[in-house]
Amino acid sequence: MVKPLTPFSKFIIFILTMVAALISNDTRFLGVLALIALAYFLSARLKFAKWLWFLIILHLVIIFSLNPDYGITLYHYNISWIADFTLQEALYLLTIFLKDVIILTFLQIFLLTSQPLEIAASLNYVGLPYRMAYKIGRLFGLRKRFTINYLKLRDAAAAQNLVFSKFDAVRFLLQAKHEETLASRHFGKKQKRTWYQMRPISERDKRAMWLAGFSVIISIILIVVNGGRLWNPFR
Repeated sequence: MVKPLTPFSKFIIFILTMVAALISNDTRFLGVLALIALAYFLSARLKFAKWLWFLIILHLVIIFSLNPDYGITLYHYNISWIADFTLQEALYLLTIFLKDVIILTFLQIFLLTSQPLEIAASLNYVGLPYRMAYKIGRLFGLRKRFTINYLKLRDAAAAQNLVFSKFDAVRFLLQAKHEETLASRHFGKKQKRTWYQMRPISERDKRAMWLAGFSVIISIILIVVNGGRLWNPFR
């Protein structure tokens, strides 16, 4: 469901859903959007990185540590739940948690289901200079390229009864001159190029981007309905 989409459309979906999540503080809307994001994520058979969960938890801990009573100030209500921890603070932290999940999930969908050069092509297509987009795309393929080259060098060293560590591999690869396979045609003098890796946008891509755009519209409508960005169930 996700993988057939072009990297460009996945990038636009990520941007639009991030905007929708940042605009709205309606926990109901964010909960639905988070469920949709996780459903797409699981349908692509991806695994949420453990270190990202750690970052989300760390983000919540930092927010709570800086101002434990911010939820009370935000919702203008005080209902104690566990000790001095209030329902208002719990709802506020849940809202932040859902925002993090939405943004990081759609970001992972874009990065993990796209080839590095497709990522570069998408970034260049939306206006990022070619050289910068190409370097960013190369970064996402760095680990894979290092693993392939390391295995080759390790096997070559083993055939000669030599000890070859990962540190030796890094030092060798940094010093070695290896050719770069360019992902574009060198047509034109401007910052954009015609990319071989850029797939045409299909009807499915258009529908997916329209749905992502619709989430932004819903978040704006909720601001009008709620009388502000915040949904306050304690009124």
